[in-house]
Amino acid sequence: EDRQQVPVLIKDLCQGRLNMEISPVGGLSFTQASTSREDKEGLYDWKFFNAIVSPDEDSPTRIRDVLYDKKTMYKLLAVTKLVNADLEKVLRYFLTQVWRAKEIFDQEGISEPGKVIPGHKMARLISLFLCGDISQVDEILPIIRRVVAGDGLD
Repeated sequence: EDRQQVPVLIKDLCQGRLNMEISPVGGLSFTQASTSREDKEGLYDWKFFNAIVSPDEDSPTRIRDVLYDKKTMYKLLAVTKLVNADLEKVLRYFLTQVWRAKEIFDQEGISEPGKVIPGHKMARLISLFLCGDISQVDEILPIIRRVVAGDGLD
């Protein structure tokens, strides 16, 4: 029988310290955790574990940081491929687009959603994402203006 296997956790999550608290009603929370990563110190601290089991207002940011961490996501892709190769292809495509969008945002100095709001900036970002350059800004800008005016997306 032909079997394949991959480790589920990245090496840095296999060693470290984790303090888990269970409330009287069964809620989970983590008060401290430490793991070692040579290139992402602090990515897998107690906030990472809390983001998964007990989300708060900072959880989306923590999960986003993990999503941007290619080392972790490649591990997830390897595990997903063992379970379902088609799902792995879809997930790989999705992650590639997320990483591409992050690179564009970083290059354009976009660090928060409010900086995308001006129509011309939004048209520039969409053109960069779709075409790899700003050649379509003049085509995209009128579409954005129609949507903002409430005239819909045609």
